[in-house]
Amino acid sequence: MKTRFFVSLLWLALASASVSAQTADPAKVAEYQKRFEQGYALEQQGKLAEARTIFDGILAEEPKAKRSLLEAGRISLMLREWDKADAYLSQLHDLEPNYPDAIDMLIQANQGLKHDVKVILLIKEIRELHDSGKIPEFTQSLFFVREIIPAIGTDAFVFTQYFDYTAAPQIVWKGQLVDGQGNIKRQLSLVYDYRSTEALRAKDPTLAKAEQFLLIEDVLKDGQPSRVDAYFQMFSLPDYKKVRNTMLAIFAGSYKPVYSQAVSDAPPSAPTSAPATAPAPAQ
Repeated sequence: MKTRFFVSLLWLALASASVSAQTADPAKVAEYQKRFEQGYALEQQGKLAEARTIFDGILAEEPKAKRSLLEAGRISLMLREWDKADAYLSQLHDLEPNYPDAIDMLIQANQGLKHDVKVILLIKEIRELHDSGKIPEFTQSLFFVREIIPAIGTDAFVFTQYFDYTAAPQIVWKGQLVDGQGNIKRQLSLVYDYRSTEALRAKDPTLAKAEQFLLIEDVLKDGQPSRVDAYFQMFSLPDYKKVRNTMLAIFAGSYKPVYSQAVSDAPPSAPTSAPATAPAPAQ
């Protein structure tokens, strides 16, 4: 079972040219492409600083090189250099306001910067783009990546947020411990307990707006869920940071489950595969 560190989204191909008018010469464009490919190869090898230096060189000559902005922003997130990530991705977002990955990575950068108000505004923006139907493939996506926190070695904690927790699979936030190859090692979810919610509302009409949530773990065996461990029941939607910190504490072994049940007896959980990979923006 694998996940992706950054949200995997199909998106509408960029309609505008990848370089500005003064650099539209085919020879120059070919040179930029060659340099970009060199930088991208270094990035894939894990030589992040060297790769970003090449992208910075392209951007110094062509500030509107969107693919270089994207990869420089991605590298800055991986290096946890939040200010730099915010700068690159904000510039890309200005050029392509309807590019979902740019908004998503801006959320991650500003989560790292602890710019709570900006995170809320960006989440509102990505929700509106998702619900607008402007990019049908993106509208089909269930979630986006909200935060990535490095763990031991090459492992990382990846926190995703679902667009509509009242719709299947009834997930609000998911926290995953992921290794360097993208394999999921542990998986926690805050689940909207719609069965209990419906029963509670039917029992007492004064609770028509009541909601119940469960914090559960899909315990994996050979990469597949084998049982569900339940930790907490909540009677109102908690704050994201509270849930994230509780998930981190569970990962660290600070809490024990209240009860467990075989996955065949448990309510359906979230899909474990991400949506299809997005085409990268043009250089």
